[in-house]
Amino acid sequence: MTMRIGLICQYFPPEMAPMGFMISELAHDLAAAGHTVTVFTGYPNHPAGRLMKGYRCRLGGQDERRDDGVTVRRNWLYVSPSKSVVARLFNYASFGVSSLLSTMARRHDVYLIVSPPFTNVLVGFLLRLAGRHYVLNVQDIYPDAAVATGMLRNKALIRILSWIERLAYRKAEKIAVISSGFVRNLAAKGVPREKIALIPNWIDADEIRPQPRKNAFSVEHGIDGAFTVLYSGTVGLVSGAEIVAGAAELLQDEPGITVMMVGEGIVKARIEEQVRAKGIANMRFLPFQPRAILSDVLSSASVGLITLKPGYGGNSVPSKILGYLAAARPVIASVEPGSDTWEFVEEAGCGLCVPPGDAEALAGAIRRLHGDAGLCERLGADGRRYLEENLGRSTITAKYAEALCPKH
Repeated sequence: MTMRIGLICQYFPPEMAPMGFMISELAHDLAAAGHTVTVFTGYPNHPAGRLMKGYRCRLGGQDERRDDGVTVRRNWLYVSPSKSVVARLFNYASFGVSSLLSTMARRHDVYLIVSPPFTNVLVGFLLRLAGRHYVLNVQDIYPDAAVATGMLRNKALIRILSWIERLAYRKAEKIAVISSGFVRNLAAKGVPREKIALIPNWIDADEIRPQPRKNAFSVEHGIDGAFTVLYSGTVGLVSGAEIVAGAAELLQDEPGITVMMVGEGIVKARIEEQVRAKGIANMRFLPFQPRAILSDVLSSASVGLITLKPGYGGNSVPSKILGYLAAARPVIASVEPGSDTWEFVEEAGCGLCVPPGDAEALAGAIRRLHGDAGLCERLGADGRRYLEENLGRSTITAKYAEALCPKH
């Protein structure tokens, strides 16, 4: 049975957000299966907060028709380079309002709604009041995440947001979550287990493939001869990425080790200032790189880093880990013991885990891999194998098709 499916995700290519690329691939695969697919998204501005070249933010929105038959509906949203909480809230809320109006004007059989931002949860609830059906895709659990990072402290507001969260869960046809920790979290909040679908994130292992360490990217940036420790992705509030600079400082006397941070985010400037102030000479920074060269970027690494802020990440598996696995690079995860990410690394056999916020432990893990090329190769190969066997694009998008179209 074919259906009319709406996918609601604020971030979408040409933005570099991993979730946007996954939604783009999901849309393609659903359309290839015969469904009519519309993606409701914003005008591309992430992460700089400035409209990308070639776009003009129109109040009434606009449609883009792709070659694969997918319609991309661009909706107006507030755009600002400011990193303030108020600016971000306006950005999220404006997309919530415009995407709700846009979806109400076009009836679909079912919607997949990606959260965060948390405002999208409200979109789903309001769509349900209008008689529409939706599946909620939970990439991070709010308000829990905001409370854990200290961004949200007002007890009355926490209670209100928690009430909205539970209401959205109750009204959703199904809730797709990305890890077993998410399943436990929702079950503890009273969500029936049969309503929860565990569907991990994926990466296209045919698009991102292992390349030689010496490639166009590594040669251009002069790291082809170094043992390169790569942090690639968003440098956000919950990332705990400050610890990367701490480890780099401890490794300054280790010959041949370069620490590279490739990405953008709200705390990147703070880390750059820390590196400048302390004169940490073995750490370098680059912005997000074009998707077309992502295989080279990831393959330039000797090891890939995953970090999460201490006290956070019990229920989180950063999507950047999939890129390292696709490039067959070993991983070092600075995360909470027993967290979803720690368990993922152990299950995949793809790397080493150290406690979060511990620069000494992180530097020690880097030294260990620096001194053992055979271990690096084995961990990288095992990670790539795990990805191919368990997290392939076609396997995971088929699970989403089943959640959206139970009789599919």
